[in-house]
Amino acid sequence: MKGIYLSLGSNYGDRAENVERALLWIEEILTDLKKSEVYETKAVHGFGPAYFNAVVFGYTELDYSCFNSIIKGYERESGRTPDAKIRNEVIIDIDIVVWDGEIIRPTDFSREFFQIGYKEIKE
Repeated sequence: MKGIYLSLGSNYGDRAENVERALLWIEEILTDLKKSEVYETKAVHGFGPAYFNAVVFGYTELDYSCFNSIIKGYERESGRTPDAKIRNEVIIDIDIVVWDGEIIRPTDFSREFFQIGYKEIKE
């Protein structure tokens, strides 16, 4: 079993609902789930709408590629398209930040949008 931390964010539409819906979906694909509250942060680059965020910790038996494909598929099914990305409309973004104890997205790991939720649920 691999322990992983995921970062979730949404800046478009019903941001809270987008994150809550993704959290419910993640509950079905990870075990021993811990999740932060949903909270709001400013856009990292200082422009565009604020994000609603959450951080999740849980376990999976899948390998990285398979798990990442599943979450990116969820993003696409939820409306994350190349056109939406150009317009800076993030319906839902889910990223693996820590995989099996290794920080694989160090920039995201250090950002406020991740650290708020991470500190809330850190083991």
